[in-house]
Formats: sequence, C-alpha cells, structure tokens
Amino acid sequence: MKRFIPLCVALALPPALAQVEVYGVLDLAVTSDSDAGKRVTKVDSGQQTASRLGIKGSEDLGSGLRAIFDVESQIEADTGQPSFAGRPFGSQSWVGLSGPFGAVRAGRMFTPYFGAIASNDPFDAKGPGESTRVFYDSGVRMDNTVKYSLPATLGGVYGDLAYGAGEVAGNSQANRQLSGDVGYAAGPLNVVLAYHSANDGQGMKLARSHLLGGSYDFGRLKGWLVLARSRNDRTLDTRDTLFGVSVPVGRHLIAADYVHKSDFTNRDADATQLALAYYHTLSRRTNLYLIGSQLSNDGGASYQVSLPGGTRRVIAAGMRHQF
Repeated sequence: MKRFIPLCVALALPPALAQVEVYGVLDLAVTSDSDAGKRVTKVDSGQQTASRLGIKGSEDLGSGLRAIFDVESQIEADTGQPSFAGRPFGSQSWVGLSGPFGAVRAGRMFTPYFGAIASNDPFDAKGPGESTRVFYDSGVRMDNTVKYSLPATLGGVYGDLAYGAGEVAGNSQANRQLSGDVGYAAGPLNVVLAYHSANDGQGMKLARSHLLGGSYDFGRLKGWLVLARSRNDRTLDTRDTLFGVSVPVGRHLIAADYVHKSDFTNRDADATQLALAYYHTLSRRTNLYLIGSQLSNDGGASYQVSLPGGTRRVIAAGMRHQF
C-alpha cells in the first residue's frame, strides 16, 4: 500500500515532487481493570500507543519550500469504532508550509504543551502508566489552530507556538487557546519549558499551565523529570510531579514512574500513581508489553475512579504493530 499510493500520486504530478505515505499503529491488549474494588477483564485498544491510521505527505515547491499535510484517524482497534465520535480524522488534520524558516501549520493538532509532557514521560503519555491520568494536561489537541515551529537547524534548540481561535461570534476570548514550548535537545540531554492557556465558552480562564520537563540518557538507564503547575482565578491550583526511569537491555526495556498531584485548592484531594512496564522487541515494527499501574486518591479526589478516595489498578498485556 505504501508503494502503491506514491506511485499513483507520481503519475498525477510532476516527477519527484510529491511524496505521500500511509501509516498506522495497531495496539491491542488484554487488561484487568479494578476500580474501587470492582474488577473487569476486557480487550482494550491503545494501551501502549493509540491505534490509528493516517495519511501524510509533502510536495517540493522549490527554493527549500515544501507543502506538508497530515490527516490521521484514531481508532478503537478492539471494536473498529473511531475514538472521536463524528470526527473521522479527529486525531490530526492539518496542512502547512515548511522551509528554512521553520514550519507553519493550520488545522487540528496536538498542543505543544501536551507534546512536552509526552516527550518526557517514559510511557509516552498513553496507557495505564501515562502521567496524564493524574497530570492536568490542558487539553491534548487544539482545533482551529495556527502553529509555528522553529527550524531543525538551530543546534538543538526547538520550539513551537500555537494559537487556537475560539470562533465564537462577538467574543474573541471564548474557547481561545494559546500553547507553546521551547527546548534544547543534544546528545543525551533534553530539557523543555512549556505553557498553555485555555478559556471556556464565556471567555473565562479555565487554566494557565506551566511545565518544566527533561530527560537524560546515562546509557544503561534514562531518567525523566516533569514539574508542572496549573491555575485559574477561582477553583484550580495544582502541582504535578513525575519521576521516571527506563532501562534498556538488548531487546528488552523496563520502565517505571512515580506521578503525584498536589491540590492546593481542595482539601484532601491529592493523588499518586505508581507504574511499571516491560517491553520486548520482536522486530523494528512489533513489540509485546506488560504494563501495570496503581492510582491512589485521597478522600476528596477521584482521578480515574468512580468513587472519591478510590484506588484503581490496571494490568495490560498486549502487542503493538506499527506500519
């Protein structure tokens, strides 16, 4: 399929100008999920990486310029249903222009703030061990967005700035979002600062979030750290912390993290998650995994549980194939 589509495009466009690729992930696991003592065993999609199908491509416009695009559908592989009801391409849908100046994109895309979380989470912010089960993530994606990204020629410096228009007539502040990150990645070190601001439908501030994250690869192990704070003017003031480690051993990888939320607005509303995972690589595209996590809530908190103060334990054994 990957070879067929570029061939068809090449027949329709001038030679050597367009490149189109179909890609995707299928990730399925058998999970044991205990929520406040009630256990269910099921087949779940996306316990390591969200299952998805996408089409991306670029066209050489000359003088170093390229037209770029990506349309991506996230799916629940256990049922075949789309993850976002009524959005066939709810994962991503954007078009842009890249060149020596960087890249400008417009459409629906991941927020730079969420990208900063995911790139500093040993579980890639997905599945039973993901930090965003506890972290305030300020929204994973932004609609109606224009984003600028720095070029990859700045000696390890990278950054993004994204603006999401609320598109509410008569109120330019309603549903507005602003997100950005700036970081440095070179050799074993990666460090990033990120910010996200989001308004509600009336233009009131939902949250202002600040994040400092980083990782360092020591060779035999890699360490991860994320510190974040989210506030608004009324009801939100939380601090989130992640400490993580991953240890590669040949075809094997062991990962673990500790995630904690401190709530400074609501009494007795903190939460703590511990997670451990094992991954076994079968090929460049395929791996098996076993992931377990326990999320414990204080009496006034209810993260990922049906009852305040509850504890949730999840174990997932699965397989991921990328194509």
